[in-house]
Amino acid sequence: MTEHLDDPADLDDLTTDVLVVGGGPAGSAAALRLARAGHDVTLVEKRPVGRHKSCGDLVSPRALAELQLLGTDLVTAPTGGSALATAAHHVAGVRFTHGGRCTSVAWPQHPGFPGHGVVVRREILDQHLRDEAARAGATVLMGHEATAPIAERGFVRGATMTLPGGGQRAIRARFVVVADGANSRFGRGLGTSRRRNWPYAIAARTYFASPRSTETWIESAVGLPDHHGNPIAGYGWVTPMGDGNVNVGVGVLSTHRDIKGLNTLKLLDAFCDRMSADWQYDASRRLKDPTRLRLPLGGSIEPKMGPTFLVVGDAAGAANPFNGDGVDAALLCARLAAGVLDEALTTENSTTLQRYPMLLADELGRFRKVGRLSARFLGRPAILKPALELAVRSDATMGAVLRIAGNELRARPDAGGAERAYAVAALVSHLAPSW
Repeated sequence: MTEHLDDPADLDDLTTDVLVVGGGPAGSAAALRLARAGHDVTLVEKRPVGRHKSCGDLVSPRALAELQLLGTDLVTAPTGGSALATAAHHVAGVRFTHGGRCTSVAWPQHPGFPGHGVVVRREILDQHLRDEAARAGATVLMGHEATAPIAERGFVRGATMTLPGGGQRAIRARFVVVADGANSRFGRGLGTSRRRNWPYAIAARTYFASPRSTETWIESAVGLPDHHGNPIAGYGWVTPMGDGNVNVGVGVLSTHRDIKGLNTLKLLDAFCDRMSADWQYDASRRLKDPTRLRLPLGGSIEPKMGPTFLVVGDAAGAANPFNGDGVDAALLCARLAAGVLDEALTTENSTTLQRYPMLLADELGRFRKVGRLSARFLGRPAILKPALELAVRSDATMGAVLRIAGNELRARPDAGGAERAYAVAALVSHLAPSW
C-alpha cells in the first residue's frame, strides 16, 4: 500500500517487522526483497513526491544486473511495456574526451552483466521500485520524515515521524534499515559518521533540451581545468536521456589539490557553455535549476550496523570511489541487507546482522581501497596530467579504465590487461594505509 498524506493529523501509530527509512534505490529494493520473503515491511520517504538528485541518471551494466535479480522489466523489456521500460534509453558506452582527443569505449563485455547501460530519470526509477515494493505487500508511506529513533534498553525499535501537516506518528519495528541518503540525518542520530580522511565527491547537474538526446553514447570529459588551468580529479558528463533532453553535470573528487577554492556550480556553468555547441542546446535555458550534492564514497560511513539496524546505500557511503556511481552499490547493499534480515527474522536470531559488514567487505572491500588509493594519486596534477595524456591516446587503455572504474573485472580465463593492472594496484593497496 502506498499512502499519500492529504490530512496527516491524528494518524495511528504503526508496528512492523522492518522499518525502512528512505525511498531511494537502496531502501526500496530492501523493502521489496523483504516483502517478497513474507515479512511485514514499512517504507517511509520524507518527500511527498519523487525527488531529483545530482546524478547522471545512468544505470550501469552492473546496476542492471542487480535490477535483473530483482525481476524488474528495465532489463527484460527495453522498449514498451511499463512506464519504467518506456522511459529507459539504452546507451552503448562512453565517449571520453580530453583536450582535442576523443575515444569511444563500448561497455566492457562481461559474462555476468548486460552489454549496455540504460539512462532513466532517477525519480522514475525510484518510483518504480517503491511501487514494486508496495505490490509485494510493503506499506509505503510518502511524506513521513523519520526524525528520531525510538530506543528501548539501548536497542533501536523504530522511529518518530514528522508529517507535512505538522503532526507526528510513531512506527515501531523489530529492525530498522537506514537508507535516507548521503546526508543521513537519521543515521547520524544513531551515531554514524564519515571517515574524514577518506575521499568524497561533489557533483552538480542540470538539464537542457537537445536534438541529440537520442544519441547512444554518453560523453565524458576528463581532466577539466580549474581556475588555475590545472586538471581536476573528476569529470564532466553529457548524458542523452532519449526524451528530448540531456543531463549535463560535473563531479569532482575531494582529493583535488585546490578543492576548497573550487566552486562546483561555476565549474558546471563553464562546462555547460563549453558543450552547448556540440550538443546543440542553449546554455542560457536550463530546464531545471542546478542541484549540488556532497557524496561520501567507498564505504566511508561507519558503523554500518547496530544490534537492530543496518545502514545501506549512500547513507553508508557506498558509492563507487572511482566514478561516484551509487545505484549499483545501493542495490547490492539492499540485497545483502535483506538476506541478513530475512535470516534474522526467520531464525529469531538478531546476531545475524553482524554478518552484513563482513559480506560488504567480501564483495567490495578491496575494490573500494584501490579506488580510494587511486583518488589520492589522481588528486595531484603532476600525476593526473601525464596519466590523462597517455590514457586518451589508446582505446585499449580507456577500455581498461572503464572496466576497472565500473568494477566489471573478469575472472580467469577471460582476464586481460585491465585485470592485470588492477591486480598490481590491489597489491599496492594492500601495503598502503586504510585511506
